[in-house]
Amino acid sequence: MMKILLNSFFAVLKILADPFILFLAMAIVIIILRRKNKYKAAWTGIIMLTSTLLITMNGIAGKFTARYLQEEYPTQLPSISYPSIIVILGGGTACLNEIQQSHIISYSRLIAAFKLYMNAKKNKQPCKILASGKGNQNGISEASLYTKALIEMGVPEADIIKEDNSMNTYENAQYSSVILKKSPPAKVYLVTSGFHIKRSLMLFKIFGVNSVPCPSDLINTHLTLIPNSYNATMTSMMLSEIVGIWQVQIYNKLGLN
Repeated sequence: MMKILLNSFFAVLKILADPFILFLAMAIVIIILRRKNKYKAAWTGIIMLTSTLLITMNGIAGKFTARYLQEEYPTQLPSISYPSIIVILGGGTACLNEIQQSHIISYSRLIAAFKLYMNAKKNKQPCKILASGKGNQNGISEASLYTKALIEMGVPEADIIKEDNSMNTYENAQYSSVILKKSPPAKVYLVTSGFHIKRSLMLFKIFGVNSVPCPSDLINTHLTLIPNSYNATMTSMMLSEIVGIWQVQIYNKLGLN
């Protein structure tokens, strides 16, 4: 019961991480306060609302969140000198005109995984790529799209393992860990986007997998005088990820993971 309530609570927090949803929620509260003739509280709300939107859309909040999520991890991919398994996490899919492809953020992950694989082969080390992710209930899975792309890039199909049951990062870690534990001993390299790496490492560790972080890309906001939607979008995405990290940390302390 506690986990259901906490799941609902964190789901709401992730929704409120969207600056425009937060704006709408705060605007409703301000209107209610004004109708109740609580003008002082309403003006305080207006000031808070304006400040929140400005620091979000001017890129200030994004600078701090980007640093928190990505600063501690290397920006260069490591050299592989051991037998290895490269785990590449799904980044979603997109469908247009009945053509389904990996989401735009997936391509940096594919490139990073391919570079690591080629480095392992250059160093004459056995290496597999574990593509993880279902991504949606219908259509082609993220893992299948990754597999197709990797084969086209020159990776032998025999060196690719598909995990196409997971619907989120928690399940990425859960289902991938089962495969990893059944595989021959190997060093695990975890490939995902920079803003996503911190939570991914935490979740894989929960399932007994210690992995080498390999951020495939970095994101940041731009400090601007004029508020813009790019900063708002990037900040929203990173704030949602921070809420997810808090969720993992609290669940760990409560023994719910």
